[in-house]
Amino acid sequence: MAAPTYTWEFNSDLFGDRIPKVATFEATSGMYCKIGTLMSMVSGQTLPTTDATAQYIIGLAAETISVAATAADPVKIAVIAPGMVIKGTAVSTAAAYSGFTAKTFDLDADGRFDPTDTTGGGLSVLRTEDSGLTVYCVVTLGAIIG
Repeated sequence: MAAPTYTWEFNSDLFGDRIPKVATFEATSGMYCKIGTLMSMVSGQTLPTTDATAQYIIGLAAETISVAATAADPVKIAVIAPGMVIKGTAVSTAAAYSGFTAKTFDLDADGRFDPTDTTGGGLSVLRTEDSGLTVYCVVTLGAIIG
């Protein structure tokens, strides 16, 4: 499976001036990612975040894996801590959800924020830009949160 098309980036920290620390984790078998892919951890191994794994977010890929990973291959991830804000792209406008109005948004298969899916996700919207298509989110439920 190819890496998701859309990537995320660290934006800021609501609790001060922390920046994500890069740590090495284990990849799942067949995994691909690129720098900025939102990553989740399931059963001790990491994979790109999708609709099925958005409640297990751990951070952003800090390296590109362009050849299918073998289970337990090392992968570097910038770990997102509570209160850290990440910037991404939405499938459709998320402007109505600014100000943390909901806490369980998901991603689509391409790695975009999906404001129509609030089942089993782990993102909340701080604010938006570009008519709600650029989202600034915090992780509300993830591998190290919740």
